[in-house]
Amino acid sequence: MTNTPRQSHADEVARLVGWRAGDFRPELDWETVERELGTPLPGDYKELLTRFPSGAFRDSIEVDNPGQSAGELATTKRNNEQLLRIFADEYTGYLTKVSYRLFPESGGLYPWGTHDAGGTFWWITDSADPDTWRIAYNDRDEWHEHPGPMSKVLHEILTSTGTDNILDWDMTGKPLTFTGFVGERMISYPAT
Repeated sequence: MTNTPRQSHADEVARLVGWRAGDFRPELDWETVERELGTPLPGDYKELLTRFPSGAFRDSIEVDNPGQSAGELATTKRNNEQLLRIFADEYTGYLTKVSYRLFPESGGLYPWGTHDAGGTFWWITDSADPDTWRIAYNDRDEWHEHPGPMSKVLHEILTSTGTDNILDWDMTGKPLTFTGFVGERMISYPAT
């Protein structure tokens, strides 16, 4: 009997979109990224973004890669700070009917992705171990939670053929794709 190593969710995401290894290599190390962002990051997130540049999964789930380059790190930091300001503004009402707090408060929400219709994905940073952080998703006045990790959320969105996903969207017919940018070059998978 042979023991086949279990594929990680990051491996499965890459397989689902037909990603070829070696098409991307981040310029920054994760220690630098974590220091600049002011937080440790989950291992599955780092594993996934060691393979993928900033881009969109299934033509809608957008994830910035702060390790891609100094410019992407600055963009991610700026985008995250902007989201935290927007959600902290009492006039937006995002947090009025929920018990969530925002990073850097203990257990606060920290953003990791968005979707093209305006929703936001967050980590719930309620543990010193980022690998145990749950996921919160906000779409206007609605909040949903997922036990995580984020690569499992992406995997479930990619494999969903109905509304059985954190978005509660019918994913039937949505292509299994990834589109990103490396420098000025756009890359799309599956490769056409």
